[in-house]
Amino acid sequence: MKKERKFSEWIRIYGTLRELKSMAGSTNKVTITSSDLGKRLGVSQQSASRYLIGLIRDGYLIRSSDAVNHSFKISEKGLDLLHSEMYTLMQMLGTSPVIELSGKVVSGLGEGKYYVSRKKYIIQFQQKLGFIPYLGTLNIKVGQSGWDKLHRLRASQGIYIEGFKTEDRTFGAVKAFRSEVNGVPCAIIMPYRTVYTDTVEIISRFFLRDYLNISDGDVITIRIFL
Repeated sequence: MKKERKFSEWIRIYGTLRELKSMAGSTNKVTITSSDLGKRLGVSQQSASRYLIGLIRDGYLIRSSDAVNHSFKISEKGLDLLHSEMYTLMQMLGTSPVIELSGKVVSGLGEGKYYVSRKKYIIQFQQKLGFIPYLGTLNIKVGQSGWDKLHRLRASQGIYIEGFKTEDRTFGAVKAFRSEVNGVPCAIIMPYRTVYTDTVEIISRFFLRDYLNISDGDVITIRIFL
């Protein structure tokens, strides 16, 4: 959400998304008319229609219509907004939650090793996470049942790892979350700028595949400390 957005506009966006999510449940899809939405929000049909158009325009909703029904799906961006607000409230209330995220071990493309081996990242990992990582990442593909937790994780602040530039390219900022797998300390890392993927990357001082005796297809659970 842009800081310059007026508070009243933010209320409309968040309030409408929250109402749609309450109707959609875990499917994130809802069929509703602007007239019915207006009644639920306590506004006119014209105002509700304007809210829906704005949410679609800004990428929070995806519309699919046929001759009879007008269906809407809350987009990844919309879900991230809802989870971001939940995280803000949890911070305000002083809670310190732990997320348990399960998924299957999958092979990566070798990009993790390339990025983790950058000296300016390594220095920050050591300073902020307390360890120098093994030069590679363990990739975990999260199943559909874990998508809500993944949204919640993406909406969380994490530990900020600064980006930097070299002569030939730019390396973006990263956020990290202290975690553990089977009691082994590690950290989840992800781009600070949201990238929508169902795969998370884990770093550790250990080569986790060997240390935990795991391979592709094995299901593991990560405890993430927010």
